[in-house]
Amino acid sequence: MNRQGKHGHFAVLIVFACFMFPALLYKSLLSLSQRTKDREGGSSRTRRSVELEKNTSAPIVILDKACLMPTMDDFPGDFMTQYQRKHGGAIFHFLLAMYMFIGLATVCDDYFVPSLEKIALKLRLSSDVAGATFMAVGTSAPELFAAIIGVFITEGDIGLAAVVGSGMFNVLFVLAICALFAGSVLPLSRWPLLRDSFCYLMSIAALVFVTYDEKVYWYEALVLVCMYLLYVAIMYFNRELERRFLRSVLSRKEDDDVEGNITNDENKTLLPHQDNEDGIVSPFSSSGVQEIEVILPANELPSSTPRGIISWTLWIIKSPVTCLFYLTIPDCRKDRWENWYYVSFVACLVWTAILSYVLVWMLAIIGFTLAIPGVIMGLTFLAAGSSVPEGISSLIVARRGDGDMAVSHAIGSNVFNILFCLGVPWLLKTTFVHLGGHVDVVSGSMSYTSLCLFASVIFPLVFIALNRWYLNKFLGMIFLVLYLAFVAVATLFGLNLLGDFNEKTCKS
Repeated sequence: MNRQGKHGHFAVLIVFACFMFPALLYKSLLSLSQRTKDREGGSSRTRRSVELEKNTSAPIVILDKACLMPTMDDFPGDFMTQYQRKHGGAIFHFLLAMYMFIGLATVCDDYFVPSLEKIALKLRLSSDVAGATFMAVGTSAPELFAAIIGVFITEGDIGLAAVVGSGMFNVLFVLAICALFAGSVLPLSRWPLLRDSFCYLMSIAALVFVTYDEKVYWYEALVLVCMYLLYVAIMYFNRELERRFLRSVLSRKEDDDVEGNITNDENKTLLPHQDNEDGIVSPFSSSGVQEIEVILPANELPSSTPRGIISWTLWIIKSPVTCLFYLTIPDCRKDRWENWYYVSFVACLVWTAILSYVLVWMLAIIGFTLAIPGVIMGLTFLAAGSSVPEGISSLIVARRGDGDMAVSHAIGSNVFNILFCLGVPWLLKTTFVHLGGHVDVVSGSMSYTSLCLFASVIFPLVFIALNRWYLNKFLGMIFLVLYLAFVAVATLFGLNLLGDFNEKTCKS
């Protein structure tokens, strides 16, 4: 592939982004006074209690009783009263939400990722670019549709909260699981970790600036999308950037050793799928991107019964969605459906959208029933459940001993979540739907919660460097404690226990 001809396009993109950032920074720094005025005026989702005087027909607006319309009102009814939900009916919603998590993991791992691999092979993309684009879409599709639902349907912060919570889950919890259950100490390379951490820090900084005044405009969303294109460009020139980094930082001996490894990596080409008795292995295994192993063999039918009590129980639970996907999605891993990958891609998008919609719907009902704000449901339950594909993929490669792949997968997917999953819906909403308008960030604590993401990147980086660039069980326990601390702080923010940041949800 001729890379020299691409330099001009990326240079134009970089110059464009450099012109956009001053406007973004200027707007963010001068938004504090406007933010205070907007909060006093309320948002489109704010409902205020109204009383009528006996002798007049003029309404009296009571500002101290302001509340937000519950997210549940944006979805259809569930044929239950609040009394029924509080006395056992919510269990049905909880079980259905758990089943949606299973369905999302199944459709992403067994159908969506293989179809994206086929498309990348057809387009002859390098593994770096394919991993940063198509593979990121495959493993982060639940976050993408959660953000779309949050922007276009609920008009609340549950999608934004899911992306922020997913970032913390991927960096701390997924790395903790990889360190605890990898079965060995994982050596880490400096370049992939520093590269992905830097890109993620820039993404977090952009998110904080964009949401600081609780309004997102079209040019801010455009900056996020352009930053993601820059990230793809970085992945495209990854080997050259790595060489320059090694020459400037590492000693000559280390430089020679790593140069030899890079040369070997360059000799690897993007090969088609190879079938074996265990399943199909993804060809995307280049430095610092992603590697996904699909466990389900290509010739397995939903009617084949597995062995073992646990496997048999899981097979029974998954049988309805497995049969449904088997009948409605062409499995492009099989020879007879090999050229149907575009149909598989579209079918997977449809199913992911449906499952994500039902999932957010059930979580909205559960949150309203238990008096849990939607932002907390997004930061915790929705974030953890939608990050299951990333967690499974990282753990698989970690158990093979590939620590760089596991860490880069966990951190790199967060760049896609922030810049693409949030930037694209915001850009569509402020251009095609409401031209010249803006997207409201309802929760006042989201900016402060987003700032916690900086700590989630800096602390692991420092701990790993102090541990001589090794990931072991000791660091796994530290990361697990940090994740639980983040969940606790985010919950305190959402419940207004650390300040009056959020409007209360209306009770009826």
